[in-house]
Amino acid sequence: MKLLGKIAVVTGGARGIGRATAKRLAAEGADVAITYYENAAAAAEVAGEIEALGRRARAVQCDAAVPDEVRKARIEIEEKLGPVSILINNAGAISRPSDWSSQSDEDIRRTVDVNLLSVIHGIRAFAPAMVERGWGRIVNLTSTYSFNGGAAVLGYTAAKAGVNAVTTAMAAELGGKGVLVNAVAPGNIDTDMTRAAGSAVVDWAVQTTPVGRLGSVDEVAEAIAYLVLSDFVCGHLFVLDGGQLLRI
Repeated sequence: MKLLGKIAVVTGGARGIGRATAKRLAAEGADVAITYYENAAAAAEVAGEIEALGRRARAVQCDAAVPDEVRKARIEIEEKLGPVSILINNAGAISRPSDWSSQSDEDIRRTVDVNLLSVIHGIRAFAPAMVERGWGRIVNLTSTYSFNGGAAVLGYTAAKAGVNAVTTAMAAELGGKGVLVNAVAPGNIDTDMTRAAGSAVVDWAVQTTPVGRLGSVDEVAEAIAYLVLSDFVCGHLFVLDGGQLLRI
């Protein structure tokens, strides 16, 4: 258990990649807090699964796009579990694909807030204490859309490209202070969010992926765990897409 004694926070940890990641880090010995936006029952279930692994857990309601709520969550987590050394910025949202010109101002604003600004808020809330202690790991969730674009999900594409920039900027800033910052860029992963995009999108994703399937949340969690456990990888954008970028 290489993370024994460490405390991790996984934003958006009630489902999908966040859920799998929280459990993967717990399996390495970390005590884990997850934040969730509205699904309290699912969050409580994940916390129970973490505790069943013998680790401490905490589920905290938080809109990761609102800085005051992130700071409030940090205080609660530190009071209940202790100082946080690992931050997984996983909270995200995507609107149903539509023509770029028909997307509402509100949809684009909320998408950017949840996918990009939440990462900045999380780092600003948790990284200072990591720097003080001289050890920390931050992994941001981005997407292959950040490389190849997607007008049908304009706000999401723009936000994830921003996450890439935040990752490299903060890696350069914090790497010499013991805090390693990296990102994982999944391709099309079998999650509720992917399925909600519709069967046509899922079929396209499978057909354009050389390995011929969607990725699994456990595969993404394994990549995240690798970055958390590494003492030398810093500023890396880890693509996990089954080879899809080779064909697009």
